[in-house]
Amino acid sequence: MTKTERPRRTTLVRDRPLAVPVPHVGSLPGMVASPPIPLSTAGNRPLSRLDKVGLSLFILVLFAFGVITEIRSAFQVTRRTDFGVYVRAAWAVTAGKDLYTVTDDHGWHYCYPPTFAILLVPLAEPYQFDTQTKHLPFAVSVAIWYVLSVGCAAFAANALASGVVPGAVRWSRRWWYARLVPVYVCIGGVGFTLGRGQVNLLLIALVAGAFAATVRGRRVASGAWLAGAAALKMIPALLVLFPLVRRDWRALIGVALGGFVLLGVIPATVWGIPKTIEMNRKPVEVVLLPAVASGGDQTRAIELHGAKSTDSQSVRAVVQAWIYPDRKTRPHEIDPIASQIHWSVSGLLVLITVVVGLRRLTPDPADQLIFLGCLCTVMMLLTPVSHMHYYAMVLPLVSGLWLRGVARRPNGVSADALTTVVLIVWGIATATPLFAGPTFDRLRECGFGTAFTIALWAFGLRTIGRESTTAASAKPELNAVRLAA
Repeated sequence: MTKTERPRRTTLVRDRPLAVPVPHVGSLPGMVASPPIPLSTAGNRPLSRLDKVGLSLFILVLFAFGVITEIRSAFQVTRRTDFGVYVRAAWAVTAGKDLYTVTDDHGWHYCYPPTFAILLVPLAEPYQFDTQTKHLPFAVSVAIWYVLSVGCAAFAANALASGVVPGAVRWSRRWWYARLVPVYVCIGGVGFTLGRGQVNLLLIALVAGAFAATVRGRRVASGAWLAGAAALKMIPALLVLFPLVRRDWRALIGVALGGFVLLGVIPATVWGIPKTIEMNRKPVEVVLLPAVASGGDQTRAIELHGAKSTDSQSVRAVVQAWIYPDRKTRPHEIDPIASQIHWSVSGLLVLITVVVGLRRLTPDPADQLIFLGCLCTVMMLLTPVSHMHYYAMVLPLVSGLWLRGVARRPNGVSADALTTVVLIVWGIATATPLFAGPTFDRLRECGFGTAFTIALWAFGLRTIGRESTTAASAKPELNAVRLAA
């Protein structure tokens, strides 16, 4: 092998390569050269006229929905957004107030780690009686947040697709379908997140960054991305199982370093070390513990973790609704049986996911993404208060399943028929309870979307490590794509 033919360094996962990039197909011993995939195939062609019309309509819908969100959030008597909570907490940072006691115009409290409020200081909004503090108009802040959220969704879709289908010709039908279809499937949760001004798309962008760094062999960076997710919301701390199951110790070092910087160094520059420790302890005391167990600080019971406080679709909320079908007479206190079933089911989901990961996870990027997506799905189901907009957190799993099918059909733009049907059914089943009305409320409360989400999680675990018939027949072309990438 000449100097110019020396293969580049491989990226390892559990001491096995995710991919083996080489300069020439078939130059390594044992590799059989495959004929190049012609660029004239259907997948590598530019978007058709119908595709362009559909893409244009989607962009138009995003713009129109942004206008509606702007009006609902900033130009109505009652603001219909959760975004005010974040910018009010950001104002508390600048004003030296306790960000866990200030409230937005609805009387809602901030429920996240302190770093997020610090980073939102440029968009901070004071109380109306504070006329001295200069700040951006709330309408401008809402618009900026909407654009940032759409950008996070685009970043996540591109990062996930690039990791699994790196050989797709840029701007081709295959390239676009790999990125847009998962977003379409998750449009219910994504749209609900955008409309409420929530943080889920930023969270998914951080998870996607972790996956992209893993595929590229940047293990410490991948852990730092996961630390960013955990510093945004507390529940993504579960995702530390991703590097732990894969025995990726460098990624765990990245998690530790990222957590130290995000939860320690950055807040310490604002409050000092003693106050930083207090600020990091507060969300555990006033948010996490009261939601997990009875007692403790109940200031957020009515607005967050009470049985009738939110449109939750967690296992606990579903069992509570089955025990007390009449919402009017349903108590605010969670029934102990509902809590016991919730934690039993959650523990079982975590255990099964970990066991499957330890026994069947392969270095294939698609399998890695599906496993990470299953963890995200369990994370969504495990939290005692699982809001309707949390369906956006299933995007990594949907992307993993879709992209796995696309990667195994080198000349196509879609996954296999079974995967396509499963994703369509899940998308419809989880979007339906988002509509307003007694019938849709009852579907949500009886666990309609929750049951389909658990089924999708099971389908995802089932696909890990499995070689499809299509993949076996397309192996020569698939090897060519992976090597050329």
